[in-house]
Amino acid sequence: IDDFGYNIKDIDAWLNFDRPITFSILPNLPYSTQIANLANNAKREIILHLPLEPKNEEPQEKFTITTKMSKKEVLKILEDAMKSVPYLKGVSNHQGSLATEDKKLMEIILTELKKKALFFLDSLVTNKSVCREIASQIGLRFAQRDIFLDNIDDVESIKIQLNKLAQIAQAKGFAIGIGHVHPKTLEALKENCPLLEERGIEFVYLSELVK
Repeated sequence: IDDFGYNIKDIDAWLNFDRPITFSILPNLPYSTQIANLANNAKREIILHLPLEPKNEEPQEKFTITTKMSKKEVLKILEDAMKSVPYLKGVSNHQGSLATEDKKLMEIILTELKKKALFFLDSLVTNKSVCREIASQIGLRFAQRDIFLDNIDDVESIKIQLNKLAQIAQAKGFAIGIGHVHPKTLEALKENCPLLEERGIEFVYLSELVK
């Protein structure tokens, strides 16, 4: 579940949800560190949701890594981001449709993650992403998203996406869904997870699916 860090509203509901949710936390926000601490205390898995440069004029986070930055600048922002979100198992990209197509930039980031024994989840915001190729070349543990769950913030729509996710999992053995920290996403998960489990679906932390 992406975009933790802006506030701690509803955090208890997410922490108390009794399925293995990986908390994807944006860095350098008012509650980034606090939420990481709470999630770790609740024995939840934590990854850094790293802001990367998009193609369009979407509003960007203050600490977004861009394709025009020097290697030194990139590594400094990455280091600061990691410090603000402790207990990391891995990293995923927030936005990044331009950045994740940039081989030079992603080689810098992914090589640093390899050094720190972290995995990378490609949120796959562009079908021209170079991340899988680079991860394979450098031997970085890697995964990529199959389905966005809540592009439409509606409980019934999210349930439809969850069912699509289950179908992919049943076809290939596993599937990765990305949702966001919205009340309706949690509501849909609460209603649908037991039904999917009855169909033989098992929910696991992201780290169990990286290769």
